[in-house]
Amino acid sequence: MKKQMAKVGALLLTAVLFAGCTGNPSPHQPTDPAASSQTIMYSNLVDESAQNEVAGLLQHHGIAKEQTDTLISWAEDFNSRVTSEPLPEGFRPIEKKGPNYQGLIIQNKEAQDGWIYPEANCRLTSYLLMKNLIQTNGTAVDNDTVLMFDIEAIDTYEPFKLGQEERKEFVSLFSWVPVDGADTLQDHVARIQTAWKDREIKIDGEGISLITVYLHSPFDQVRFVGHTGVLLETEEGLLFVEKYGPQYPFQATKFQNREELKGYLLGRADLYGDETELAPIILENDRVIS
Repeated sequence: MKKQMAKVGALLLTAVLFAGCTGNPSPHQPTDPAASSQTIMYSNLVDESAQNEVAGLLQHHGIAKEQTDTLISWAEDFNSRVTSEPLPEGFRPIEKKGPNYQGLIIQNKEAQDGWIYPEANCRLTSYLLMKNLIQTNGTAVDNDTVLMFDIEAIDTYEPFKLGQEERKEFVSLFSWVPVDGADTLQDHVARIQTAWKDREIKIDGEGISLITVYLHSPFDQVRFVGHTGVLLETEEGLLFVEKYGPQYPFQATKFQNREELKGYLLGRADLYGDETELAPIILENDRVIS
């Protein structure tokens, strides 16, 4: 019984640390997101100008207005509950080590019975935007503890509610990938790509793609989606749309190229655990960003 309780506790700890794209600093050395360029700009969708720019680019790439309206409403709801210093308007240069949200405080939304409503996270946000461009065979992995808070949000909170088929697609898309017996980064990549084939995941879009950051959990012997966002090709370069974390803002970031995007993503200290973990794997749809 003690061993079972210890395992459950470890699983819950893993889910809490990583399920919403948040975690602890790492002994690894993250990449400096601003090392290769000083032109990376980002916005938290606070003002109408930035909202219209991002929504317009998403719609240009095939995202329905209903979906972008929902994204903006989620962002406005979050931003309205920031009780620390308000988030600034417009696009602004990114800090050297990435956006600093450590001092940000938000007011939770509570029901009359005291239940705290869930917050949007990176996976819920990416699926909101990409769901009409994604197909899977609906294969569900019921034992994925990383997704348990996502599923609770989908099943209990109206803004995140999905239809039965959409719910299956969500689980198929973001379920973890077993990597037991795989000891190298190349083996892990092969397992992830095989899982995509087995789940028949297809993303149909021109100039728009899904970015997924697969992290390694040696305890569970899986790769799981620790972070995800939507990437758009624009006339100026790239735009990456994400929810930074459940307790952190929505964010749209402009990059010149995928090298800058990769440096930004790998610069997040919360993507790393300890020396037993293999490095994060970043996919653009089903292809590794090298």
